[in-house]
Amino acid sequence: MIKRVMVAALTVALAMCMLAGWGSNAIEAKTSAKKAPMIAFICKDLSQEWFVSTSTAMKAAVKARGAKDLLLFDCGMSPDKYMTALDNVIAQKVDVLIVCPPDQKLSQITVDRCKEAGIKVYADDDGLIDTKGKHIAPALELDAYKVGQSQGNWLGDYVNKNKINADPATTGYLVLTMSEVSSCVPRSEGALDAFKAKVPKFPTNKIIKADYDGTSDKGFNVTAATITAHPEITTWILTAPNDEGAQGATRALEQAGKDKKATVIGLGGYLAKDEFKKAFSCFKAAAYIKPSEDGKICGNAAMDWFQKGIVPYAKYKKAGESFGIYPFGAEMVDPSNYKEIMGADAK
Repeated sequence: MIKRVMVAALTVALAMCMLAGWGSNAIEAKTSAKKAPMIAFICKDLSQEWFVSTSTAMKAAVKARGAKDLLLFDCGMSPDKYMTALDNVIAQKVDVLIVCPPDQKLSQITVDRCKEAGIKVYADDDGLIDTKGKHIAPALELDAYKVGQSQGNWLGDYVNKNKINADPATTGYLVLTMSEVSSCVPRSEGALDAFKAKVPKFPTNKIIKADYDGTSDKGFNVTAATITAHPEITTWILTAPNDEGAQGATRALEQAGKDKKATVIGLGGYLAKDEFKKAFSCFKAAAYIKPSEDGKICGNAAMDWFQKGIVPYAKYKKAGESFGIYPFGAEMVDPSNYKEIMGADAK
């Protein structure tokens, strides 16, 4: 009789402990789902309009689903500032961290530090990769090569239709590249490959590649230097893996007096739209990417990971890969169609 009473008492006590959340993974998961998480975004350059729009949509998405806040850290393209921000995030014990690093060589230390701190981490736009270029965390990235192809196809059709390379000796194709950013390299490669397929007789010695860091200032400087180095070229065509590069190149061509015969293609659309509104600009088209959609997808992925345990973009994981990469797409816009395609983003 006494044993039965003791067993009953222990059973009641254990049940009370379970209700209090002791020793129950199910209870802990349920409690975690109800907790308001703190999310953080360390961005390589929040002065760029793309990241302003993306982070705004990201913050709205996580707040709408119950997050305390989305902490924003601007690195200004500085690896030192990035590491300081990472230290700050760890000290604040955020629940989920989203990063777009200024230098992908910081990938491994980011993943290692977050693992030690118990922080979930994934990337937006520029992935976290190892020394062999393999992703070591989930990421949302452009379907980069395909997007680049859309630029090259548009440019090739434009060149053929307008007979821009009628004089091959004085026509040059400047391919702006970002060789240190794995998600951007295929953009430039796709643009060049598609262009050569459309204009197979374009002289190889008139195709010039130039590296920059993704900012308008560097895009301007690199383009200006290339123009100066090639005085024989009077007609320039150019593709850039983001709108900042295209904008900087446009200003350089204007300053050199080469813009009237130039054709510049960007990627993003967020700066191109302002060029389309002008009476004339050599910035003639862009592969449009909707930043608000990027931010929304990324923000919801953070909340799904925290609340439901769903690792971001897992359904996109391919054979032989450890993580899924969300393939974001784009659509070509120019002065004739940008208002219709971009909608509110065209304003």
